[in-house]
Parts: sequence; C-alpha cells; structure tokens
Amino acid sequence: MGNRRLNRRQLLRIGTLGLAGLGLGACTGATATTAPAAEAPPAAAAEPVTIKWAHYFDPLQSPAQKFNFEWMERMASTFEADHPEVKIEPEYFDWDRIDDRAIMDFEAGIKHDVVFGSPQLMAKHFEVGDFIDLAPYMAGWSDEEKTDLAWSPVWASGSNGDVQIAVPTGVHTRSLAYRRDMFEAAGLDPDTPLTSLDECLAAAQALTTDDVYGLGMSFGPARGTIELYFGPLIWHFGGELWDPEAKEASFASEAGIQAANFIHDLVYTHKVTPESAIGGTYDDAILVAFLEGRLAMGWGFGSYWIVSLEEGGFVKGCFPATDACAVDTGGVMVTPTAPGAQFTNGWTLSVHALSEHPQEAFTFMEHLIKPDSLYDFPDAGLPARLSLWDRPEFQSDFYQTWLEAAGKGRPMPATVHYAELADTAAACLQEILVMEEPVEDTLTRFQDEYNSKYAGK
Repeated sequence: MGNRRLNRRQLLRIGTLGLAGLGLGACTGATATTAPAAEAPPAAAAEPVTIKWAHYFDPLQSPAQKFNFEWMERMASTFEADHPEVKIEPEYFDWDRIDDRAIMDFEAGIKHDVVFGSPQLMAKHFEVGDFIDLAPYMAGWSDEEKTDLAWSPVWASGSNGDVQIAVPTGVHTRSLAYRRDMFEAAGLDPDTPLTSLDECLAAAQALTTDDVYGLGMSFGPARGTIELYFGPLIWHFGGELWDPEAKEASFASEAGIQAANFIHDLVYTHKVTPESAIGGTYDDAILVAFLEGRLAMGWGFGSYWIVSLEEGGFVKGCFPATDACAVDTGGVMVTPTAPGAQFTNGWTLSVHALSEHPQEAFTFMEHLIKPDSLYDFPDAGLPARLSLWDRPEFQSDFYQTWLEAAGKGRPMPATVHYAELADTAAACLQEILVMEEPVEDTLTRFQDEYNSKYAGK
C-alpha cells in the first residue's frame, strides 16, 4: 500500500515528543495525586510462596482469548520451572472490570499480586494507591532496558514524577479491517485505502448485500463504544469528549451531535451497520462477524486480533510476525477519518499494594515482559519494546499500516472519572439508538448530569 516506513530512530524521536507525537498513551499520573516513592523492596521470601495473577483471559469468550489463555498458561509454567519456590495462581476477572476489582479489593483488604491494568484508568489508581511504586524494583535495570519500554507513552500512563506503578505489555491500536475479496466483487480496489468518511460510507453501501453488512461497529453499553466509535468520530468532526482545561465533559458539542447522527444513520438510514451492533458485544460485532463473513469491513479492529486473521487465513506469516508477512483475503486500513485517529493504548502490568510477596511478584512480572515473552503474546497488540521494531518481520506493508495507525492514535481523556465518562456516553447513545430519543437534547442531558457530579477532576 506504499505506507511510509519508520525506523527505530524515528520512532524513538517521536516517542520523546510525548503524547502529541505518537498519541499512544492514555491518561497520565500527572492529573492525579502523586504517590510517595516506595522504600527499598523487601527481600524475597525464604519459604515457597503463591503469586496470584489477576487476568482477563476466558478461552470460551472468543477465538482470540483462547490464544491469550494458552500464552498465560505457558508463561506460568515456564516461570515455575525456573522458580520452583513460586506457584502462580491465576485469578479471572472480567476484562472491563479488572481495574475496578483491583481498587475495590484493595479497599476491602483482599490481596492480589500481579494485576493487568488499563492506561486510561491509571489516574484513578494513582489516587487510590492500590498499585505499588515499581521504581525501587527497577533500580537494577540498565538504561537500555528502560529505554526499550519507556519510548511508548503507554509507559507514561503509569508514571507520576519518579513514581512508576505500571509497565506496558504492548501497544494497542485499532484499524479498519476489510475483506479484499468482497472489495473486488463490489468493483472496489482493495489496494487503495479509503481516506474519508464519505468514501467509507460509499464503500459500505456498495459492499452491503442480503447476507453481508458493509460496515461493522459496536454500540453496546460498554467502554469500547466511546473509545472506538463515538470518540474517534467526535475527533473527526473537530471536537473532544472531555475538555482538559475546564475539566468537564464536552461530548454534547456540535461535533458530538454530528458524530451521534452519523452513528444513528449508519444503522437506520443507510442500513450498512446491523441493528445488533446496538446491543451485542464488541468481540462478536467485529471479530466474530468479520471472521464468519458477515462483515465486509470492521471498524475498530484491534491489533490484538492479528492472531485471528492469521488463523483464519486472511493473512499469512503475520502472527507470529515473519519477514514473509502478506495479506490474503483480508487487509487493514488506517481509520478513514480526518485525523486518521483511533484510540491507542496497551495493557499494563502492576503489583497490587496488598501483595505479601512483592519481590516475587515483580520477578514474575519481569518474566512476562521479556522480549521473547511479549513477542507471541496475542493481546500485546504491537511491540511494546522499541528493539522489536528493528526486526525484518515488522517491515511489511501490513505492519507498517498498523504502525501508521498507532502513530496517529490518541488516548482517552486524562480524568480520574474516566470510567464514569465512558459509562455516561455509552448510556446516552443507547437512548439515542434504542429509544430514538432526540440527539441534541439527549446528549446535553447526559453531559449535564455527568458534569454535575464529576466536573473539576
């Protein structure tokens, strides 16, 4: 597709420019209360210990989760083989509740050890104090090791001054996945990326048949609704979900009205997006529907699903990445909005503040973020380690498209009340789409309700 390739030096330069340069991170700790730096880490336990690992991998939930679960089991078994004094005990949490559980369990005195976390919720973790400062544990790291992970603003989400409460496992961004064979059948060029919403809508109309919807999206009552759909469309129309200066919600702006109307019309006017998108899950609405041929294009297709494209034969040699990576019946494009921006983040790892064995927990965390461990971790998305981008297997057009998408990506608002903002906007869209309430009045009502409770932080 003729995408511009970025080498490691260019990426490092972009990364040092901060969030404005790459836009990969989410909220940073700068908006929250600065936690005190921890003292020197305690010595490892003399007796055998159990490390509880809070994860979100359900092998029955989706094809992608099966591969993540297999990775998790392998990571636990290889660590236990090298550290027979430690037993890893997995603890399953729902993916969209894992941060809440970490916080609530901390307040309730329920102990965990290693916990996955969301960058967009780190401001809340800093305020509550449920994750320990990892800086003392990383004191022995070389400068090269730190740079290899710290180039990504996902790292910055877990930073607040000298305090570091989280490290990234990868970089997640999203794209527009499409069926090359369906493009050809509809008379569309699969090698010419769509560059505007008008082009995207026209293509979706041409691709929609009795059995296939042209454009898949997901508008269910979940956090992903504003992250992958409402938010990027507001950015397209020149607005923001949240005003960082006034520290209040701003999604009822003219841009928000245009975004909500566009979403409504995809379902009810143009009929290129199925009504099931309003109530279904993100995985089913995008990944499963795409794999099963019910979608010609899937907006918000995550980089953590590359493994599923490989398993389905849509791409070849792309997961694990090889220098022979090539597209087959499937491909990806940068989201065709004006800024080309999609929500970009990445799962992080932290040590719970109530851990009785923080040294062993940190040692296990180090095992999880080794280059060879992250290399075939499906949910890592794109490489968290800068050194991995030097490898020939990431120079293909397929991966360069993902890199371009990440470079144009943006974080969610850096507010302590991000979860409430996401829930409010998602509930608002539910009323607009399910009950067909008037767009402007409904947006204003929900925005006012949010700001009356949470404005200012």
